[in-house]
Amino acid sequence: MGRDAGDLALWAGLADGAESILIPEKTDSIEDVISRLQRGVERGKKHSIIIVAEGVGSAMEFSEKIQNATNLETRVTVLGHIQRGGSPTANDRVLASRLGAKAVELLLAGKAGRMVGIQNNKLVDHDIADILNQKHVIDEEMYQLSKELSI
Repeated sequence: MGRDAGDLALWAGLADGAESILIPEKTDSIEDVISRLQRGVERGKKHSIIIVAEGVGSAMEFSEKIQNATNLETRVTVLGHIQRGGSPTANDRVLASRLGAKAVELLLAGKAGRMVGIQNNKLVDHDIADILNQKHVIDEEMYQLSKELSI
């Protein structure tokens, strides 16, 4: 996941303390990642987490490059179904109910081709064609925070 947008990787990396989060919207070189890893090792770190969004490239290839450059043991976990298989929280269930009800409400009102979502905890709907034609923009403040916390 994350072929064209790094939001999931950014959120996951920030939530679990990743040292490097590689997303399609930003260009971190493998050299930057290796440098960050080496600084961590020098400070006594025993492990590091690197999140690689699908749109950046193969995690296996990054792993091999890191291992070859540093002689550090690397392990890769491809999340796929692992990240999709968690039990829903109460919030997940309530949100699904709200979104489903809004979608049905729109259909009953004769409105088709709409996308239902949530913004600022309020239900919204937008023309799906408009949404699909928008260029995705990453949350720069969140990305910067991930950089600051990974030092």
